[in-house]
Amino acid sequence: MSRRDRSKLGKAFGTLPDQVTKEEIDLGLYGDIAALDAQRRDAAPVDIFSIYPDVTQPRRVIPTEVRHIWAGDPAQMPALFEAWFAAITRERSARLPKNMSDAERQSRAYFDIGAYLEGTYLGGSGGDEDDPQPQIDPGPLESGFRLIVDLAATIRRDGLINPITVAHAGADYRLETGERRWLAYHLLHAFYDGSEGRADERGQWGKIPAYVVDTASVWRMAHENNVRDDLNAIGRARQFALLLMSIYRQRGVDFESFADLVQPGECDRVFYSQVADGTEFPMPRGNTEKLLNAMGFSSKSQLREHRSLLTLPDPVWQWADDLGWAQYRIRKMQERAERDPEKLIEVAQQEAEKDGLSVGTPTLKGIPKSADPSPTLPDIGPHRRGKILISRGDRARIRELMLLRSGVGQVDNPTKQYIREEINAARRWLKHLEQALDDDKS
Repeated sequence: MSRRDRSKLGKAFGTLPDQVTKEEIDLGLYGDIAALDAQRRDAAPVDIFSIYPDVTQPRRVIPTEVRHIWAGDPAQMPALFEAWFAAITRERSARLPKNMSDAERQSRAYFDIGAYLEGTYLGGSGGDEDDPQPQIDPGPLESGFRLIVDLAATIRRDGLINPITVAHAGADYRLETGERRWLAYHLLHAFYDGSEGRADERGQWGKIPAYVVDTASVWRMAHENNVRDDLNAIGRARQFALLLMSIYRQRGVDFESFADLVQPGECDRVFYSQVADGTEFPMPRGNTEKLLNAMGFSSKSQLREHRSLLTLPDPVWQWADDLGWAQYRIRKMQERAERDPEKLIEVAQQEAEKDGLSVGTPTLKGIPKSADPSPTLPDIGPHRRGKILISRGDRARIRELMLLRSGVGQVDNPTKQYIREEINAARRWLKHLEQALDDDKS
């Protein structure tokens, strides 16, 4: 438009605003998220073994059973896939007809990763002349793994279109977005290793295109999760907790770290439940709209509903996450259980088994029954706040003592001396705990 035409329009409608850039528009629409996106640089190839997953992220791509045996080390990724493969084999076997012979069961329980990656898998819901037996529907463990395998096959065929995002973490990187894409690269690297007649493509899949940012951001992570819109209810509860913690940290509130609260193999809910108490951590004034936008919600009630999930019993939390239950379905289970936590565990276990989660999951075993008279502490309250009183070493020491049996009296003298020292250390921690109780009374 010419300066003369702009002048005419200005007289009729007032002065036209100056032209703005795309970045300015994004900043106005998306605020902090757009500013965080501006940190991104051009995508660069990054060594997949230098990238570590973010243990706090809302989405759990790896199911509970497999995640429990993996410490998060990318160098151990082949072992993770082997464990996942073994879990799928057990799951498939359990879903086959009981009157099937062992040889046929073993054959049909086999998950042919190569056939999926190469696009030669001919399975279906019906069977054919050579395979008259109907194929079984995939269980939860297999369904999750197939997402990785299908993505890996697509990447191998078409390349990676959307790079992942990683943040600097010392000499390595912390994965911010794109865990499935990162896992797909690891699967291709592990499978196409030149063994058993397969092509050696390790040089092709050893590095993944990634946007590198200076610091990770839960807000940018939330933005991408909302774009994809595939978080389940537990994932959204995690995301809400992370965003709320971020706001309160800016106000000087300290929260316990994930590593201090969640031991390997344990449920992660306790970390996010630090903001479960709405009285202690109300929606911050002036930030509710920001939270709604980041979560992709339209009402405050949705925030409250997903915050309430932070108080679920641990087994229910894990089943709901592994099976992708919606918030509405969990609420219906709570109503059936009349808000009783122990009844809720029973109801949820029944629902989990209906959905096919019948083997392998650690939380399916050892669920406390209502006849157990031992008291339990509530999940939220002042006893869940403040500085943690027991170190990792103390936790490991106490767990070790708990494994001892009545035959301990028959061990040699040096071992007895070691055990006595561990008992004394445990006593010192208990005395420290008693002092903390007395301090609270004063």
